[in-house]
Amino acid sequence: MATTDDVERGADQQAKSLLGSRLDWSDDVVVNLYSHYWPPVPAFSGLPDQLAEYLNTPRPERATMLARLRGAEAHERFLHESLAEIYAYLYKYRDGAATQESHDDIEIDLLTAKIELERELLNHWLGHLDLPDFPDQSSAADYLDEFAESNPGVGHPLFAYLADEAPRWQLDMFLRGETIRNEVVDDEVAMLVVGMQGAQKAVVAANLWDECGRGKLENFHTFWLRRLIEASDGGWAGFDRQRARNPWFAKITSNMNAMLLSRPAWKQMAYGCFLVFESWVEPHFRHLLRAMDRYGVEDPDVRIYFAAHVAVDPRHSRELSDGLRFQRPTLSSREVAGIVRGAHMAAEAGRRQYDKWLTYFQQAADPHDLGSSGSDTGLAERPSRGSLGAD
Repeated sequence: MATTDDVERGADQQAKSLLGSRLDWSDDVVVNLYSHYWPPVPAFSGLPDQLAEYLNTPRPERATMLARLRGAEAHERFLHESLAEIYAYLYKYRDGAATQESHDDIEIDLLTAKIELERELLNHWLGHLDLPDFPDQSSAADYLDEFAESNPGVGHPLFAYLADEAPRWQLDMFLRGETIRNEVVDDEVAMLVVGMQGAQKAVVAANLWDECGRGKLENFHTFWLRRLIEASDGGWAGFDRQRARNPWFAKITSNMNAMLLSRPAWKQMAYGCFLVFESWVEPHFRHLLRAMDRYGVEDPDVRIYFAAHVAVDPRHSRELSDGLRFQRPTLSSREVAGIVRGAHMAAEAGRRQYDKWLTYFQQAADPHDLGSSGSDTGLAERPSRGSLGAD
């Protein structure tokens, strides 16, 4: 039975908050940057033509449509663009279908397509992965500590290229792409909390607390991204143009994460996936900071998101492996295998995404030579709208 002192100590601890007694606005910069809708996405204006065509196709014919695309870039492009549209709906912001008003028929169609396209992604895009087996969660945690430092995404040559060779427009394009990729990371971590228990829940919740600035609006990690946008050439308008032209393959890792987070049976895969994503932030961001040094980019508003994560994310990765190591109730062999599978899925998704970025940059013409305006430099072409049924 709890004593009076126990109750008072508990109540005192819960009474403390970094928010203070009341929220207020004390900084004009904070007020200005929080006046922008976040994530900085446009309002929903309709589904892409190819996804709409897929939804309007009778279900028995959809498998044939997908089979005809396999083996071509059109297949993976359709999968990732369509899943990104569906995940926009799940994240509930204004760019998703049925996020302003409920619509049963549309939502049933989207969720049905989600399951179909995710299965296609797993079976015919990702394919088979060679995975090690572990007798217990402690040995799996030891393995993931090593895998976090050696998986194919950690030392991918894309980042050395960005640090040492990439022209300025490519660095700017990639930094804006990183902003898009990370703009709802706090929501991703919040989704990971759901369904976890014990030590795993504790470390994910601690990660979320960090993402949310430990209670300070100006320290939200996404607030640092607002500062980056504000300080970049073209500001918010330039960022809007980047989003409209961001290449489809920039969605790969975000889609992998969203897929695992949104399927209850795959929550341990999502945990392993997130562990890998956290582990490679520090080495990647060191390269991006070196690229900024090469071009004399010293503005703290541009650098803060990347500099802060060099310090923070190695701790997050270690905490996630410790959450696995010390988890109670003890995880089943199937749950442990799910975490390891998720880690390998993340690594493979990252490798493919970074391969495509590197190829794109190495083959891209300088947009200044093409007569592009300065505000649009480095932006990829808008996705094509061909028919899914075409041979």
